[in-house]
Amino acid sequence: MRAYWGISFFISTFLLPAFFSDNLLAQEQYPEKPITLIVPYAAGGSNDLNARIFTSFLDDYLGQPVLIKLVPGQAGQKGTLEAVRAEPDGHTLLFTDNYRDQLHRYTFRNNAYDTNTDLITIARVNYGAIGIIVRNDDDFKTWAQLEAAAKSKFGAVTMSHSGLWVALFVPAIQVMKNLDLQLRMVPYRGGGPAKAALLAGDVDMSMAFPATVAADVEAGRIRILATAGRERLIPDVPSFVEIGLPPTTGFMHRVVMAPVGISEERVMILREAFSRMQQEQGYQRMMAQLGENTEYLDGAAYEAVRVQQSSDYRELAESLIAQ
Repeated sequence: MRAYWGISFFISTFLLPAFFSDNLLAQEQYPEKPITLIVPYAAGGSNDLNARIFTSFLDDYLGQPVLIKLVPGQAGQKGTLEAVRAEPDGHTLLFTDNYRDQLHRYTFRNNAYDTNTDLITIARVNYGAIGIIVRNDDDFKTWAQLEAAAKSKFGAVTMSHSGLWVALFVPAIQVMKNLDLQLRMVPYRGGGPAKAALLAGDVDMSMAFPATVAADVEAGRIRILATAGRERLIPDVPSFVEIGLPPTTGFMHRVVMAPVGISEERVMILREAFSRMQQEQGYQRMMAQLGENTEYLDGAAYEAVRVQQSSDYRELAESLIAQ
């Protein structure tokens, strides 16, 4: 009996505290170093600008800085592949969107990865509603004027975009398909360069999200002719539905993902950090100044959205490729 109590005393006094302290220490050590956020976009685009804001707040909730690594190229595939191949320890994340996550599965057949099996969602940070833009000093003052010119002949209207099958290209193709327009598409390496081409007078029109054009609109350099959605975002600017487009056209979901294999514990730590950050007034204020919303969606909830997107984008890709 004494031996039994002696063993019990030894376990309760020495082994159990050591066991629990080791486990608590393991939990507390994540993240144990700065987190790298791979952003597969060029500098100056809306996702780059959004990332710069939320990473400046995340360190308050993670205890480590989140460092942006821009990896543009191959319509986002280069950066996505780097994230997929990273160690799944939660120290490398990917900031991507619904087009690169789901549409590219059907438009780029030779991908070296499958986003559905290689990536898991941490959080949807927000979504962006795209707008059709022109220079303020251009002859096109309304959407009706631009539409008439684009229907007159091929090449009458040129449009800059950010690369094949990404945020500016896809809604432009949908506009042409649904409204029977003829735009001459001119590719650039990202949304920032595409806007710069418009401002330089190299093209007639482009598309953009609020973050990239808010300052230009306020300064009188850019005019918005239409915006995505059913309702008007700007009182005197028609919505996409008003000009004859489907209500889902032109929305980009901005999503943070991690390589599959990351522990559930670390997923929950990251999701909790993003959830708490979304409630911070300073973050909300800066996003509002950027012209963006803070419509957060938890990673688990967004995983269900991905399933529907996969089905929708398969149909979209097949219909567009068949043109």
